[in-house]
Amino acid sequence: MKILIAAATEMEMDYLKKSFSNNKMLQMEYCVTGIGAISTTFHLQKTIISAKPDLVIQVGLAGAFSELLPIGKAFAVKKEIVAEMGVFENEEYKDIFNLGLEKRDAMPYSDGTLINENESILECSKLEIANAITVNEISTSIEKIDLFKNHYHAAIESMEGAALHYVCIMYQIPFIQIRGISNMVGVRDKRHWEIKKAMQAAIEGTQNVLSYMEKTLDR
Repeated sequence: MKILIAAATEMEMDYLKKSFSNNKMLQMEYCVTGIGAISTTFHLQKTIISAKPDLVIQVGLAGAFSELLPIGKAFAVKKEIVAEMGVFENEEYKDIFNLGLEKRDAMPYSDGTLINENESILECSKLEIANAITVNEISTSIEKIDLFKNHYHAAIESMEGAALHYVCIMYQIPFIQIRGISNMVGVRDKRHWEIKKAMQAAIEGTQNVLSYMEKTLDR
């Protein structure tokens, strides 16, 4: 089985490459996608076409909207939403679905969200599930944070997750997004971030997925 592990930055990838290696069951491929949904879409699609993976695992850091999601803990993402495709007008936010620019159930969307329907892969990570949004601008303003929490009921945010979901759903490739919580959304003081702890938690979830895949192939 060929596994593609994707991360946005070289820093995140360094953690991952030190943790995983090829074996007789699993062949590992790695892809640094760059920061943001546009770069991720391009590099991920390019690698999928050339490597033809059986499973894509995106691993990285994320910010949490709620203190109920502890910093340093990792989560598997089931639902992703592109948070900033829309318009602010008359003190109201309308996304592309509210505006009628896209149908809520047009492929790859399901009721306006990008859903990982592969429950077995989500479960084998042994991580709690969180719903996420993908942003172009890291959220710092109280107004935006409240909007994303109330409008989308988001638990975490990243800058690449929706690209993974979109591409893999369209290519019908099994995938999972694993995010370690490095900080609270809105807090830019990196002295309080837990990058190492968050990455280690994400790596443990990833290892659970890889172990499950090995057991599946060994049956």
